[in-house]
Amino acid sequence: MNLRRSFFLGCAFLLGIGALAACSSGSSSGPGTTTSPAAPALTVNLIGSLQSVGQTAVLQVSQQGYLGPFTISSSNGAVLGLQQKLQSTQRAPKAAGPQTIISPNGQAYVSALSPGSASLTINGYGGLIAVPTQLQNITVGTATPSPSPSPSPTTAPTPTPVPTPTPTPTPNPLAVAPSSLALTGTGASNAQTLVVTETGYTGTFTESDTCSTIATVTPSSGAGPSFTFTVTGVNAGTCTATFADTNGQHVTANIGVTTTGVVIQ
Repeated sequence: MNLRRSFFLGCAFLLGIGALAACSSGSSSGPGTTTSPAAPALTVNLIGSLQSVGQTAVLQVSQQGYLGPFTISSSNGAVLGLQQKLQSTQRAPKAAGPQTIISPNGQAYVSALSPGSASLTINGYGGLIAVPTQLQNITVGTATPSPSPSPSPTTAPTPTPVPTPTPTPTPNPLAVAPSSLALTGTGASNAQTLVVTETGYTGTFTESDTCSTIATVTPSSGAGPSFTFTVTGVNAGTCTATFADTNGQHVTANIGVTTTGVVIQ
């Protein structure tokens, strides 16, 4: 009887040793390591020109799977001023030195405020920083006004002196605001407006454009001194709309339409 009991106790001891060894072997491997996926690249698009003082462009920033906000910085706010692109188009001059804004929707107005050079930098999700070549060392020059046409001299058919004609008054400048327009969708719900003005002018403003398949600009004409045109997106792309008065002046606005939505993963 004692011999049988000793036999069973020995077997139980050996089984316990084996189980302990199995547990020790299973705990030797460490927990799995999860590698965070890399943040998607930033896509940057600048609509409009910043070659001379007074011009305004629209900066569009997107990042797949990320809605915002984005941090946009100017190395010199006195040269290139930044303003969030919300409902208002009013922009105030900035002091010299770096300027940074937070754009909740990845869009901002960039205004050429004074002659000089400045660069733009964008920070997105995951610590990504974008410094596109086209946004580095942007040089802003002084705006050159269009020269007024000189009247042609009148040739007298006889030696009789001809009175000097009274020169035609120079018309006030023709302007459009904003000079760049970015539509983030198509249809009437995403339409925006362009306001054409000329102080003291009571004639007709006429509109022409290169937007046949990209956007519509309505109506085709309107009366001064101020008239509002409506721009409605049709397809993604960029084009220009030109407005003219009866004095021979014309002004152009840049139009950009985007239709691709952000995919949330």
